[in-house]
Amino acid sequence: MPQHVKEYLPNFHYLLYDLSDYSDEEIKGNAQLRIMLKLLRDVATKSTEEFLRSFYEASHALLEIEDKQKGIEFFEITLRYVFNAVRDLTKKDMEQIVRQIETTFPERSEVAMTLADILREEDMQEGLEKGRQEGASQALAKTALQLLTEKFGALPEDLKEDIKEADLATLETLLQNIFKYQSIDDVKKFFEQ
Repeated sequence: MPQHVKEYLPNFHYLLYDLSDYSDEEIKGNAQLRIMLKLLRDVATKSTEEFLRSFYEASHALLEIEDKQKGIEFFEITLRYVFNAVRDLTKKDMEQIVRQIETTFPERSEVAMTLADILREEDMQEGLEKGRQEGASQALAKTALQLLTEKFGALPEDLKEDIKEADLATLETLLQNIFKYQSIDDVKKFFEQ
């Protein structure tokens, strides 16, 4: 690379620390640092149940934060991280976290409840989006069936089922190529790919 270009390229040195071998006692620093390092260590290496146990233990360090507002904000960030990082977290696990927080930190339970509500709303939005996609798939399947029937006459039942069960992307591709098909066998080959 030419020198006049190199001077504009960042040249970073990375410091990587493997925390997986560190015990809770070996992780030092202020409460916020200890909580985050423990959670980062455990989220990828422990089962959901073990991680939740670590989360509860780490969250006790929140009591050490003197500035209560700052503590609540950090607590909210921590909960968001937990709810987003642990992919196999169930609604039951979320409810257990909320109950544990209400018991241990009554002044912070409002934050946990707010986050749980946000997550439920996000789940509802995902459900709505999935419903929209299913509705769009049904509409495209109906259109494909009508156009293919118009073009080739009665369609075999197995082909009708393939079309009805196809996902949105498959149906879009099928409809984009509908005028290229010369026979019903061409359409069948499309589903055999």
